[in-house]
Amino acid sequence: MKKIAILDDYPDFCVVMECLLGNYFEVCALTDTNIFLEKVKSETYSLVLVDLTIQPIPELKINNGCDVIHYLKQNLKQPPLLILFTGWVARNAVVEGKKICPFADGCLAKDADIEQILEEINKLIASRPHSTS
Repeated sequence: MKKIAILDDYPDFCVVMECLLGNYFEVCALTDTNIFLEKVKSETYSLVLVDLTIQPIPELKINNGCDVIHYLKQNLKQPPLLILFTGWVARNAVVEGKKICPFADGCLAKDADIEQILEEINKLIASRPHSTS
């Protein structure tokens, strides 16, 4: 089963996403940015979903989800697919997401229905040829 991680500042959203995606993936959803970074550094994930609004880490110059994505791209030898997952863009607004976070491998809108989210996650994972986790 593929492993995905989620970072979101809203605990209830994390619980909902774990429930909805848990039938298809091994899901680790966290609200604490420090714990999230440690998990992603120490475990192998196929894909991570990062909300734009997160708990900042000033000493690492991480103020938002885009900073988390940039940090992971710079500090992991083989980063997972890094997806901005936010309510700041509307459904089908991948172009807007790329403007917000050019380092992201993709962008998903939180207002998408679960079928759309699953379809996009599966498409993104399938696009990476050596995705084994």
